[in-house]
Amino acid sequence: MRKFILFLVVFPYFILAQEKSKLIFGINAGTYLGNKNTASLYAGNVTSYGVSSILNNMNFRPSFVQFFQYPFKISSFPSNIKYNPGVEIGIHIGKEKEKSKIYVDINFAELKVQDVVVLEVDNPNNQSTEPDYVPISLIGKEKRNMINIGVQKNIFKEDNFSLYVPIFFQLINVELKQNYVVINQQPYNINHSAINNSYQNQNPQGYGIGFGSGFVLNYFINKDISFDLGYHGQFSQTNFYEDLKPWGMQNSIFVRLVINGTDYLKKMMK
Repeated sequence: MRKFILFLVVFPYFILAQEKSKLIFGINAGTYLGNKNTASLYAGNVTSYGVSSILNNMNFRPSFVQFFQYPFKISSFPSNIKYNPGVEIGIHIGKEKEKSKIYVDINFAELKVQDVVVLEVDNPNNQSTEPDYVPISLIGKEKRNMINIGVQKNIFKEDNFSLYVPIFFQLINVELKQNYVVINQQPYNINHSAINNSYQNQNPQGYGIGFGSGFVLNYFINKDISFDLGYHGQFSQTNFYEDLKPWGMQNSIFVRLVINGTDYLKKMMK
């Protein structure tokens, strides 16, 4: 994957050496909204690797007993767990011709899941027939790398404003970075190697494909520099392992600083 990304970054310079076509370079940042269809991976409700195994771990159990003081057990897991909006950054490389542009986007997104697992603590002093319900924090962190290869078509132009519609093919890599619960201010990692049938892989990850479209509003500050405001809807396969590789709609909202043409870049590098 790293070699492929390096190739995509370097390739336009080979084109520049051979042709006088107009190249576009951009840096973008925005918000990435992940579909919740894989967020359940972080819920920790599978006995063999989840929160139950942590609570019953003989190495941790004495500190839990001391902290809760009374008998405890799991009451409920998150029922509608989903991703928080994440940060997406990336680069944009394109080749413009007339009213269209061929381009490559290389984007990186960080996603977070934040919810609670509720425990029942049988406190005889709470003056109620019900136990104490104690929530413990459940955290998941995920990384996504995306390469979009597409065509962008101009459908409206007036003065310094232009409206484009992109259509692109996507390669996507997803990786679970962290998953843990917090008890008495201490993090306890959830073990995912068992569900992936590979005890060498603590963090499930995989590659998928997708496609998407949206819109890009372009505003020229001058002939060399412009800003984009855009939206991408991406129907992609988030492939963690064989039994968890669903398709779903992901959404990106971004702004992009664009340098139009290579002459301006050459001036900046001098």
